[in-house]
Amino acid sequence: MSFRPALAAVLGLAFLPGCQPPPPAPEGLDEASRYMVREFYADDATFQAGIQGFMQWFEDEGKALVGLEASIDGEAEGTKPVDAFTLADLTAEDVIALPLKQDLLTGDAFNDGTTETTPRDVATAAGVVSVAEMACDWKQAEALLVRKDQDSVFSGDWEGYERTYVDDRAAFEAGSATDAYATFPERIDPFAEGFDRAAYAASFLQTDNMVDPTALLGVDIPSYPLDLDLRHGRYTLTDGSEVGVLSILTYDVDAVWGPGGENGLRQSFSIEINVERPDNKTLRMLAVWAEPVSPIISADAALALTFAVNKSQKSSERMSAVCAGEVDVPAEP
Repeated sequence: MSFRPALAAVLGLAFLPGCQPPPPAPEGLDEASRYMVREFYADDATFQAGIQGFMQWFEDEGKALVGLEASIDGEAEGTKPVDAFTLADLTAEDVIALPLKQDLLTGDAFNDGTTETTPRDVATAAGVVSVAEMACDWKQAEALLVRKDQDSVFSGDWEGYERTYVDDRAAFEAGSATDAYATFPERIDPFAEGFDRAAYAASFLQTDNMVDPTALLGVDIPSYPLDLDLRHGRYTLTDGSEVGVLSILTYDVDAVWGPGGENGLRQSFSIEINVERPDNKTLRMLAVWAEPVSPIISADAALALTFAVNKSQKSSERMSAVCAGEVDVPAEP
């Protein structure tokens, strides 16, 4: 990890004329995770405050969760009770910047071909977090997470995965290769007509994805569209240390249903923070809120939450093993 002073030309934070001073950092995991969803498209100073909030939580409490899995009773070695990993609910304000459908298709719409919908309630998506320290330099982690073949990187999580880059992937990767990032002097709206994508290409990357997940706890659904937005740069924490960060915001615009309309995914959101650490390691904190629909288990059941934590933890272990040379991933097609 680098401890040199932040360069205004690289960071573009409060050093630039007209930039506002950073707001107070969010306190605690619940506030930090919701803040990072809500402020993902914010100016650099505001975004940096969220990174500080996450790292303060990590120093105060999160270290106790590194590399651990969840269990319902918490008695197994290397685990903690699932309650230690649960998150507060998102609110409508947290996701207001996203181009979400506010009325979600229902399973009945799948069955009879109508357009029956139900109002979205983000509070019904149950949230969990996983924390891992990977044997990856943060730029190695980014190189894996930017690849189009995520089904190769995370073998076993996806039956199939297709990715389209809305923005210039090469410009984004050049940003981290040279440590020369585009600045965010103010909040951006990448969904607005006329958004100047070229101006932010070194720091911001939108992708459209068609994913086919493996069956989870009896919930088997077909391929569906998934949106992933990536943002990276170098940020200065209150202790003066400078860290490279890749953050990824993931969301589904609408609900998706399997055959018969019984199994589905009503909604899902995630915020992922990959932070540069000493000794060429990367701290990965992945917060996920999801509302799978199944006749056999509810989204907030302890078994479902435990499964979600451990699935996220295993994905970090997989990426760490790839970086350490313990697992081979084929060349990107």
